[in-house]
Amino acid sequence: MTAISIHAFSQSQSGAVNGRIINAEREAIAGASVTLQNTDLGTITDANGQFSLTGIAPGSYILSISNIGYTAYTQSLRIAKGKNPFLNLQLSESRQELAEVVVSTAKTRYQVVTSNASTRSGTPLLSTPQSVQVMSSAVLRDRQAFTLNEIAGSFTGMKANNGNGNFQIRGFTAYSPNDASFLLYNGIRGNLFLWSQQPLLYNIESVELLRGPSGALFSEGSPGGVVNFVTKKPLSGKQASVDLSLGSWGFGRASVDFTGPVGGQKKLLYRAIAGYDRSESFRDYQKKQNVFIAPSLTYLFNRGTSLNLELNYAYQKAVQQYDNGSFIYSRADGSFDFDYYPNNLTIQSPTDYGKTHNASATLTFDHQFNDNLKLTIVERAVRNKLDFTDHIPVGRIRNDSISRAYQDWLTDRFSLQTTAFATYTTKTGSVGHQIIVGTDYNRYGWTQNDYQYKPSTRISIFNPDYTGSVPDASIPAEESDDNKRVTNLIGAYIQDQVSVGKQLKVLLSLRYDNYNGKETPLSDRDNKQGDELQASGWIPRIGLVYLPVKNVSVYGTYLKSFNPQTSNNVLAGGPFPTRKATQYEVGSKADLFSNRLSATLSLYQINYANILTAAPTEENSHRQAAIDGTRSRGGEFSVTGNLNALSIIAGYAFNEHVLISTSTYGKKGDRFANAPKHQLNFWGKYALPFQVLKGVGIAAGVRYVSDQVGLLSNQKFLFPSYTVMDAALSYQRNRFQVQVNAYNLADRHYFTGSRSGVTLAGLGDPFNVRLGVSYQLW
Repeated sequence: MTAISIHAFSQSQSGAVNGRIINAEREAIAGASVTLQNTDLGTITDANGQFSLTGIAPGSYILSISNIGYTAYTQSLRIAKGKNPFLNLQLSESRQELAEVVVSTAKTRYQVVTSNASTRSGTPLLSTPQSVQVMSSAVLRDRQAFTLNEIAGSFTGMKANNGNGNFQIRGFTAYSPNDASFLLYNGIRGNLFLWSQQPLLYNIESVELLRGPSGALFSEGSPGGVVNFVTKKPLSGKQASVDLSLGSWGFGRASVDFTGPVGGQKKLLYRAIAGYDRSESFRDYQKKQNVFIAPSLTYLFNRGTSLNLELNYAYQKAVQQYDNGSFIYSRADGSFDFDYYPNNLTIQSPTDYGKTHNASATLTFDHQFNDNLKLTIVERAVRNKLDFTDHIPVGRIRNDSISRAYQDWLTDRFSLQTTAFATYTTKTGSVGHQIIVGTDYNRYGWTQNDYQYKPSTRISIFNPDYTGSVPDASIPAEESDDNKRVTNLIGAYIQDQVSVGKQLKVLLSLRYDNYNGKETPLSDRDNKQGDELQASGWIPRIGLVYLPVKNVSVYGTYLKSFNPQTSNNVLAGGPFPTRKATQYEVGSKADLFSNRLSATLSLYQINYANILTAAPTEENSHRQAAIDGTRSRGGEFSVTGNLNALSIIAGYAFNEHVLISTSTYGKKGDRFANAPKHQLNFWGKYALPFQVLKGVGIAAGVRYVSDQVGLLSNQKFLFPSYTVMDAALSYQRNRFQVQVNAYNLADRHYFTGSRSGVTLAGLGDPFNVRLGVSYQLW
């Protein structure tokens, strides 16, 4: 990077530095990280590439600037009282520094100002017409969050409903079996983990929440939003680290992360991440082990061309893999006692087990033809194998005892995704265009789905006897699946980001998807005996952003998506019309305090139609029907950033999700399950400024969730509101860091959400602690 000019002007207070950063084409670089080394002063550049650092004590400093895709730069700087240098600076592009810059800027900052997934173009969040929130690696580290469930509550308006892969976003349940692309990896479909698992974060650099239906880019997904994992990439600089953690209930975790170049030319880069964890639970008999391995390679052909291969393998062995929750007592008057049964009790048997093999391979090719045209091709393959047995409740609790059923499941699932898109930047007069044209082909389903449901024993809840709880193989199954399924999704889309001057941005997208699927029975004991899927449709997206000043934007957006039904079986009354979501959203974003704090305010309404519900008749007890649907509306406010020694992430969300018509699903106006009206989250970390305590950080957080209906068909089944407080203490010195996190400090007894029925529900973790130690080897 080269400095073009430096000017000075007087100021009566302490020193400040202001400037603007551009690239070789003299275009502004937004989102560049600007810091003064060995201080807590830092900021990011705005949409015009400008930055400002104030309140600087006179003295000598080193100014450090970095941004994705550009060579990091440092410059000695002398700040005198009343003197404010203005810097015009130019960054040089560097393919080899790409991943290294990503990591260096995310290690210490909560604030992330761009999201490649939201528009596939690296547009600054300030100019993105959608509510997007990003959890950086610094937040994951400070929270000691090792699964998506453990970080979900830090997102405004999101929560984990239970200990499985089941979440609530904007009032909608996001759950992998029903929402195939709810979880993305680097903006590509193909969830590595099954719905019974908490997604692991061993190789995750940051986690992005894109609120609302996002079908224009990603096809089907939860109407409330999608979660995108940004994985750690190979770096050009040699690095290695070891992390160890110990915690309550026998928790132990160890991981290593090695990265660097192969050879002196630094064309071939590698990264190897491996981890192991084990844990028990506050509930009886629950145990879990995870093994995770993630090697990756990047080859840099030249400045504009690269090839990346990333492999993931995760093995999980568990006793009681599904978290079926804890018991709830039903009173005679129809009300519920949520504190009657002890925490440790579970409906499952000690003989239950789960064994899961998850594997994925992702090959990404990037080629920059010239400054205006870029091509990206991604191939992703995922395979999930599950061998699983489980016990579930049948009927209601009577006299502190419960009847149970036994599930035995063996399934082998796959997803093959091809994504290709070209990005072209051009101008028509004074109007700028960034055009993306892309296509997707996804072949997914299962080669084996062997499921059996049989009656099991009744147990006393307080004194369970598990004798004979596993039915004999000769007993016929009451419900049975034995089939295979293949679904082919072909989609194409075009998107144009239009810039009219510096203040007005327009986003126009249109996608077409075609689904073709078939389920084939493999034996006579398959209950459904076949199912076919035929669906297609257009998905539009329109967004408008206006920046009245350089660091404030207002936006409006119209989003749609459609999801094929998970069942179109003729025996159940199918085929059924496609589920459709339509969202209207307006909001405002601002980068405050010299761009060190980002704030977002959004108001939205989501209409969701054609939800399947049971509609049995005397002739057909399995009949289903599609109803008008639901309406979710509300608002969110969130702030994220770093104010000198204080790092914060906080927000408030209001949501009202109700049925819009009366049917067998429920009555008009009934609240949707697991959808609280109010959610509040705060987490803050303060780095002590005193020299004697340098490296010490104190953190605290709170989460509030208002009452929520546990079952749509029973509006009296209402989980009480809860408030959970956490805290942490950390110390960092050179390459070494140690921290202690304490969760649920008040040992609050609370339920997070239900799966089905009024007998069981997800129970939040009681008070627990974790001790983590990290060491940077080199």
